Amino acid sequence: MASVRVSSSIFSRIKTIQKAVQRTTSHDEITVASGTYKETLTFEENRTVAAQKDATVCIKGSIVIADCATVTFENMTIQPTTQIYVEGKIILKNCVIQGGRTNVLLALNGGTIVCKNTTFRDATDAAVTLVYNSDAQFEQCHFENNKKVHILAENSTLRLTDCTLSKANQALWVKTNAKAYLTRVKVHHHSGTQLIIQDNALLEMEACEVMHGEGNGIYASDHSNIHLSKTTIQHHHLPQIWMQRSSLNVTDCQIQYGNESGIILRDYSEAMIENSLIAFHKIANIQLLLESFLNMTNCEVNSCQGVGIHIKEKSVANFNSTVLAYNILPQLFITENSICTIKDATIQKGKQIGVYTEKGASCSIVSSTITGHKNAALTVMEAELLLLNTTVHHNKGNGILAVNHAKTSVDNCHFNHNDLAHIAGKNNSTVSIYQSELIGGKSIFVMDGCELEVTESVVKDGTGIQIEMVGNTNATIQHSQISGGETNGIVAMKDASLHIIESEISCHKMPQIIINDSSLVLRDSELMEGERNGLIIENHAEALIQDSFISNHMYSQIWIDSESSVELNATQIIEGHESDIFVQNKSVLHASKCIIQNAKFDFNIQAVNYSKIYLSETMVDNSFGSKFYSENNSEISSNLDEIS
Repeated sequence: MASVRVSSSIFSRIKTIQKAVQRTTSHDEITVASGTYKETLTFEENRTVAAQKDATVCIKGSIVIADCATVTFENMTIQPTTQIYVEGKIILKNCVIQGGRTNVLLALNGGTIVCKNTTFRDATDAAVTLVYNSDAQFEQCHFENNKKVHILAENSTLRLTDCTLSKANQALWVKTNAKAYLTRVKVHHHSGTQLIIQDNALLEMEACEVMHGEGNGIYASDHSNIHLSKTTIQHHHLPQIWMQRSSLNVTDCQIQYGNESGIILRDYSEAMIENSLIAFHKIANIQLLLESFLNMTNCEVNSCQGVGIHIKEKSVANFNSTVLAYNILPQLFITENSICTIKDATIQKGKQIGVYTEKGASCSIVSSTITGHKNAALTVMEAELLLLNTTVHHNKGNGILAVNHAKTSVDNCHFNHNDLAHIAGKNNSTVSIYQSELIGGKSIFVMDGCELEVTESVVKDGTGIQIEMVGNTNATIQHSQISGGETNGIVAMKDASLHIIESEISCHKMPQIIINDSSLVLRDSELMEGERNGLIIENHAEALIQDSFISNHMYSQIWIDSESSVELNATQIIEGHESDIFVQNKSVLHASKCIIQNAKFDFNIQAVNYSKIYLSETMVDNSFGSKFYSENNSEISSNLDEIS
């Protein structure tokens, strides 16, 4: 390989680089002395053009590299007057490519560039354009102050390693089946979207930084794919990642401190996010719109001034082992027929609501913890909520608030220390509770046409009414225990309907069950050890009590008042501290095949003020005093042969 020296000195035999090109053959090296060389260079064979050691070389002109040529430039400044046009291969080492009168510094048309430790700056449009299956590799390169875009790639492949791109409108525009691979690249301070990926393009980033942009950090559209690993994206004025009809894969990343949203997925976009932190945004950390899909695992989503995650317009999201915390608006907002599944998650310390589900949406939460919210942990409105193996505790509002035809199912869950009712239902909602435990506070409150079903559950130690039903509400409680409340166990009012089957109600400090202007069916159940009444049936209420056991209440075990009626069948009432049955104010009791015993108070059964009691095949025993008392036009009729 020959070496030819070029110098602009008047004593040099070869004063131009182009003449040196003509006088050398393929693979020869051209050494250039200090100076400015204004010329047009055309390469049809392989050449190396390098500045002499410690020389300052500037080439001003145009450069063309033909399809068959590989040309290397080392240690010099190139100021192209027209595009450096490459159909072959260009290698740049320790160079500066600086804008002049051309809008594009370097254009590859099916060509290849290998570039190391080189700076591209001051282009009026683009620093580098890649088209028609071009291939580019940049290592330790720097792009700055190129006005529109640093690199435009179309139907080409781009690789950047340990590079920095700053101060343009866009850093990269990758489109039409192009591929970009970035490793340890820093992208910052662009006036528009920093990275645009569109039309079946691919962007892969590893250990990169995308920061301080006035537009989006990354925008992808039209079936493009984004893969981010160990990458940080911060401080953008618009959504930091915007996906439209595209796919996103995020692993071990941090997406924080955006002026709007962290990630937006819309128009059938998909995202897989793992082991990442998404936090400190002003509108939402993540938004799903228009039938998009999100799968998130082992992530943290926190500290948004708006919504933590917003899922709407028939979108679908799955969360596994993820933490949502410190978001000011709902931590998770699911709406407009969207579907969300949450497993092994922690949703905690929200400034308002934990999970808000509305407008035909569906949310399933499994093996999770929801705690520390300033409002309700879970709100469901005109939507569906399934809660399985989950703990809901220490929230300032309700554990669950179901409103407006909502459907809520709770299975094997634990509720405690919520300041309002653990589970509340309003306006024709349905609440089903199975094998769950509700401790402390006011456990269940339903009203206005709700349907409540409690099965194989424990409700205990309430500081308020443990289960309350108001206003045309239907409830079924079966195979359950309700005990230890500071006030009442169950209250049903205003045309409510309550069925209690094979359950135990015990140890309340106020009357254990109050039925007011409502109806009760109590079957195969136990009602015992209350500090006041066992049952109060009042104000036109109705009750059927069958095959049950009622005992050990400090006040009348059954109190019937204000034109109410009770059917008592095959039931045992014993060990009362006052009357077993007290009926007053035009009320009626029918008792058949019952056992009523009292050894502590005169009169087992009392009827006063126009009330009636009918006893059939019933044993009444009082070892303390008289069995019956009636006054003021009341009557107690019985078959004496069947009363001992």
